[in-house]
Amino acid sequence: MKTNGWISAWCSKIGSSHIEKGLPCQDFSQVKYIRGANFAIAAVSDGAGSCENSDTGSRFLVVNAIRKISVRLVRNRFYADGNPGLDETLWRELAFGIFTELKAELGAMAEKEHLDFRSLSATLILAISDGSFVACANVGDGRAAFRNRESEWFPMLVPTKGEEANQTLFITSDLWDCGRDSEYFWTFFCKNPISAFSLLSDGCEKASFEMLKYDGASGKFFDPNTPFKPFFEPNYQNLLRLKRARARQAKINESWESFIEKWNRVLVSETDDKSMVLSAFVSDDIHEPNS
Repeated sequence: MKTNGWISAWCSKIGSSHIEKGLPCQDFSQVKYIRGANFAIAAVSDGAGSCENSDTGSRFLVVNAIRKISVRLVRNRFYADGNPGLDETLWRELAFGIFTELKAELGAMAEKEHLDFRSLSATLILAISDGSFVACANVGDGRAAFRNRESEWFPMLVPTKGEEANQTLFITSDLWDCGRDSEYFWTFFCKNPISAFSLLSDGCEKASFEMLKYDGASGKFFDPNTPFKPFFEPNYQNLLRLKRARARQAKINESWESFIEKWNRVLVSETDDKSMVLSAFVSDDIHEPNS
């Protein structure tokens, strides 16, 4: 392959439990690119199942998170001269500012539309990369992973929970925005080159992550938060094949939707809404087998 750049697949599909209850798909996902630069920006949001307007909340958060980070990347010329100009500290500051703005704007929309603010509750995962680095931020659950240039997959986030066991955090929650150093607001920054990344709502995590492991020393189970390479790697290689075939975005997403809904046993049996983004960076200095 001689063309640098990204190829991405994303979709959000309704779960069977939502269909049975007459609920809409409350997940939303999207990927955008900055024209003239190698930046890919992706976001996934999972609306709270018990909140009647969370589908509106999740769409609002994804669309506006991508818009806001795009504006900042261009305005501050983080992509200029092939140097993203970001580090771990600056990314956390940038991401926290965007997330707090989103919470305030979601509140303003609720007031304007005469909606209960909490009815818009949704999580948010946001990631950016130009292939030379990857950065991620999140409030709430879900998972994220990246692939390095040595074909290894690593986690990018820790699902953030509330003060009580199994309490899900949402953008509408009060805990995470008390300050930039809040333990309930998670950021990740890897300054090394990558070849792919993925974001997903919790409806996809059983198929793609190792989440439960027994520690013989302590006699307890724990969450290793390990990306499952046999899941991610074939899908990554399939994206490269679609890139070589010059597949259009609509065809790529159609194929991805079919995989999520029909071709993975664990995903097919999942009753929750399912969102997943997979983005691969294609570069002349990344050599992959033509398989």
